[in-house]
Amino acid sequence: MEEEVKKVICGACDFCCGVQADVEDNRVIKVGPNPDHPITPNTVCRLSARGVDVRNHPDRLLYPLKRVGDRGAGKWERVTWDQALDDISNRLKKIIEEYGPEALASSVGWAGIQPNEMSRRFMNLLGSPNWTWPGFLCLSNTSVISKITYGWYQFPDYGNTDCVVLWGHDPQPNKWTGEYNWLRNALKRGAKLIVVDPFNSFNAKKADIWLQIRPGTDAALALGWLNVIINEGLYDKEFVEKWTVGFDELKERVQDYSPEKVEEITWVPAEKIREAARMYAAKRAIIPWGSTLDEIPNTTDALRANCILRAITGKLDVPGGELLMGYHPQIVSQTELELNEKLPEEQKKKQLGMDRFKVLSWECFEMTSAAMEKVWDKKYSNQVSGGVITHPPSLWTAMIEGKPYPVKAFIASGNNTLMSFTNTKRIYEALKSLDLLVVVEHFMTPTAQLADYVLPAAHWLERPVLHSHMDWIAINYAGEKAVDPPGECWTDYKFWRELAVRMGQEEYWPWNDLEELYDYRLKPLGCTHKEFVTNHLVHAPEPKFKKYEETGFGTPSGKVELYSSILEKLGYDPLPRYDEPPESPVSTPELHKEYPLVYFVGERSGPFFQSSQRMIKPLREIEPDPLLVINPNTAYDLGIQDGDWVYAETKTGKIKLRAKLSPDAHPKVVRIPHGWWFPEKPQGEPGLSGLWDSCEAAILDDKDEYCDTEQGIPCIRGLLCKVYKAE
Repeated sequence: MEEEVKKVICGACDFCCGVQADVEDNRVIKVGPNPDHPITPNTVCRLSARGVDVRNHPDRLLYPLKRVGDRGAGKWERVTWDQALDDISNRLKKIIEEYGPEALASSVGWAGIQPNEMSRRFMNLLGSPNWTWPGFLCLSNTSVISKITYGWYQFPDYGNTDCVVLWGHDPQPNKWTGEYNWLRNALKRGAKLIVVDPFNSFNAKKADIWLQIRPGTDAALALGWLNVIINEGLYDKEFVEKWTVGFDELKERVQDYSPEKVEEITWVPAEKIREAARMYAAKRAIIPWGSTLDEIPNTTDALRANCILRAITGKLDVPGGELLMGYHPQIVSQTELELNEKLPEEQKKKQLGMDRFKVLSWECFEMTSAAMEKVWDKKYSNQVSGGVITHPPSLWTAMIEGKPYPVKAFIASGNNTLMSFTNTKRIYEALKSLDLLVVVEHFMTPTAQLADYVLPAAHWLERPVLHSHMDWIAINYAGEKAVDPPGECWTDYKFWRELAVRMGQEEYWPWNDLEELYDYRLKPLGCTHKEFVTNHLVHAPEPKFKKYEETGFGTPSGKVELYSSILEKLGYDPLPRYDEPPESPVSTPELHKEYPLVYFVGERSGPFFQSSQRMIKPLREIEPDPLLVINPNTAYDLGIQDGDWVYAETKTGKIKLRAKLSPDAHPKVVRIPHGWWFPEKPQGEPGLSGLWDSCEAAILDDKDEYCDTEQGIPCIRGLLCKVYKAE
């Protein structure tokens, strides 16, 4: 049979590059770069290239499985999809009848090509406010803070910028490859590079200025930049006067953060703080998103301060700065598909955790949506997954203790829940307590091993895509399905639709498959999904800058809110500030004596994405074991040599890792990777394929005092640990 070339969107990570697959007789021969893709041309990383290995892996789930025996026993029987979904829907109906629809919660995965808006559609129509996902720990909080401050999420214009600030972000040839290529091209043009990172990272080595920060003190550093920029008059005075509110209050606040004071807090020399702030303010500059600011103590304030830096220096919606795109005007948005208006008001009030952490609540969402509708002409500008998220630690409490009400059922679609949030022991206890746990997956993950039903999912090579970047920007990609799924694997959409039909939602699911759904979304553009792939691959409206001059900003005041009226109404500080982490050399000096190192947890490990791909042999050969990165001098003092097995221990727990000695590490900081389990180890209780051995979530606390005040994000970087040689 003749070989075909299929234009697909990679789902191996969340960047979603346009690649191409060589196909013969419904078999993918290889995945390579797509030279014709307008946004990510000639881009392919090892994760994408190894998509063939994932798809064809002998351990891949191919048929629906039902638990036999005790939960976690590792015993299964094969069933049909009809048998599984009939039983799941019947059990859900009984749970809802007894406890209400809020007794079902769900979580979806991180890969950007999953139709996560359809899981929200299902939950909203069902009447449950308890939808969550791993983006709770990164990305979603960036989105909502951007909306609160200036009414949309910012997109960096790498193509025209003169200065790039990588703040806790490190794109590389095999990690966020598309962005790495944008960065590389910008640097070739002569753009300056500032890197904020506790480690001498891949990009720190190339930087014009490297700020080696103490993890968790980013809000103080950003406030220090603001101090320099305001006191030296480096801000855009015309923009500030015309398009911001709260500048005088901000100016007063930042006087507490002189470079010398910030040096004491952050470990960054005062002169370097001044140098970096001046370089950023003087040029067309961008601060692209990076997950670090989302995962630290004080995340809300660090993100707010970054937003304010963009605004007062005139970097918003200008060439070479940060673009506020809005929706694509001729494509039905993902947000509209969520049907947020269908969730009853009384159910919105039951969203778990939002009595305490209100920024990711329906209350806040209604405020941002009302303001944004004036600019973007849509009632619910959720920007998919960036507005309303149930607080995971509160969800586990509801499962375990039934407070404030019981949660009895949980659906995890493409989400290895045990490893995707903080405090694995609590998550484990919560999932074990359920009446019904359903997992949709490619492999038998630790979470799947606890399920009542494990259902096989289609791979990214096996489904068409219309990628709208979660409605954060107006650029839309399309990709075709390369091959049919093997066995009885279904797309996520088909799973949610078939379950929805059984739950009485059929009238709201008129599209039989993803192709029909995408045709509906593209109808205003005047094409089908297949025509989009053939004729466009990528589509975006003509760029228009400084749109706010015609519409204002999507905030209550219509201006950039340096002093946030929304945060003030919610009962929070309307200006950014710095609070010391709940554990640190400063806030807990006695604890610091026992736990003398600062940890930097959550780094995506080597050749992997999150907790996936550990079963792929060529990738495991690159990094066979989880690596704790430690400075050689620190290791010497602890009697640790390169390659030794060590324990990393916090107040919450300890895990075992292999030491990697590197002079790139700060002597007081260790780096601990994210997502490690061992598919080669026995499934089922008690080990769950090595879940407890090296999973960093097992050493992270999720009590309220460890959560960001406004959003409830547990801090996973910048707290204390100790490291010692394993016996």
